[in-house]
Amino acid sequence: MRKKEQVLFDTVIKELHNAHTNETVVFTMRPFAPGDESGLIACIRDEYGDSYFKRDFYDEKMLLEKAQGEHYVFFVAEARGEIAGMEIFALFTENGDDYIEPASQILKRDYRGFGLAAELVAYTFPLAKAMKPKALFVHAVTFHPITQWVCGEQGMIPTGFRLGSFLAEKMHNSYPKGRCPKHSEGIMILPVEKKDAGTVYLPPELHNDARAIYQGLGMQVELLDKKKAFSVKTTKLDIVTDELQRTVLIQLKKAGEDLAEQVQSVISDHAEPYWTYQITIPSNDGTAVTAYELLTGLGFFFTGIKAACGEQEHFYMQWCGELELYMEDYVLTDAFAALRARISAYYDRRKHV
Repeated sequence: MRKKEQVLFDTVIKELHNAHTNETVVFTMRPFAPGDESGLIACIRDEYGDSYFKRDFYDEKMLLEKAQGEHYVFFVAEARGEIAGMEIFALFTENGDDYIEPASQILKRDYRGFGLAAELVAYTFPLAKAMKPKALFVHAVTFHPITQWVCGEQGMIPTGFRLGSFLAEKMHNSYPKGRCPKHSEGIMILPVEKKDAGTVYLPPELHNDARAIYQGLGMQVELLDKKKAFSVKTTKLDIVTDELQRTVLIQLKKAGEDLAEQVQSVISDHAEPYWTYQITIPSNDGTAVTAYELLTGLGFFFTGIKAACGEQEHFYMQWCGELELYMEDYVLTDAFAALRARISAYYDRRKHV
C-alpha cells in the first residue's frame, strides 16, 4: 500500500480576513481532484510566468500523472470559484530515504495578505505526519521569509542551505532579486518517526555546529571524528544536472579512492559562470571524515546537515567557484540568520583553500 493511501485527506473550510483590504474570503482547502490541472497552471503562471523551474508543471497531462502517481500528493485552496493556491508533497522512499517534502506552495497574488500560506501549512502538515515518514523536509527560498516562518511555526528547524539554486536572470516572480546573481534555499527539517541519529562521523571542526543542529531537532546523536580509508577504488555518484539553473546535485553513494578525480570531472563539464554543486555525503562511518578532507581540498565547504531523512544520516558540502553569493542579502527569520552566520564562515574560508 502506498503511503498516500494510508491517510484520509479531509477538506477544511476557513474564512480568512485581509486587514489591508478589509476583505473576507472563504477558502476551501482540499486534496487535488482531476480537473484542477488548469487552475494549478494558472496559479503558477500568475506568480512565475514561464520561469518556474519545474517545467513539467506547465503540462496538464503531466500534472495529472504526477498527482495520481506514487511520488506526489497535491493539495489546493479554492476561493471565488478558482484555485487560489496550491501545495505539494513529494514522497522520498527510495535508496534508504523515507521523508516527505512539503513543496511548491504557490499563491495567486490576489489572495495574499489573508494568511493563506500559514493556513495551508497548518492544514497539510498534520496529514504529512500521519503518513509516518522518518522526517519532514523543506527547501525554503531565501528571497522572502514566508516559507521559513510558516514552517518554523510547525516546529521545523533550519539545518542547512542549498546555495545558488536559482539563476536570477531566469527568475520572473514578484519578489526582489537584489544583488544576488543566484538565489539560494534554506533547508528545514522536522523529525517524525526517527529520533535517534545514532553514531555520526564528522571532522572535529564540524562537531559544534552539528551538535547544535541535532539538539535543535531534539535528536540523540553520538559524534565521532575517527577517519576510515575508502574500501573500494571506484566512487559511485548519483548526479542530477539542471542546465537551466546551472546547478548540479551529487549524491555520494559509495566513496572510493577516485572520489576527488570523479568530482573534479563533474565540475569541469561546465565552463559557464555561476554553476554550483551540492554534494550529499553519508556520515554513518569514518569514510565521511576522509571524504570531507578531500572535498575541502577541492574548494567545497560545509553547508549543513540532512538529518532524520532515512536509515543513514548525511551532511552537505557545496562548491560555488568564484560566485559571490551575497548571503548577507538573504531575507531570513532569526533562526535562519543564526545558521547563516555559521555557514558563511565556511563559505568565506573556502577562498583561502
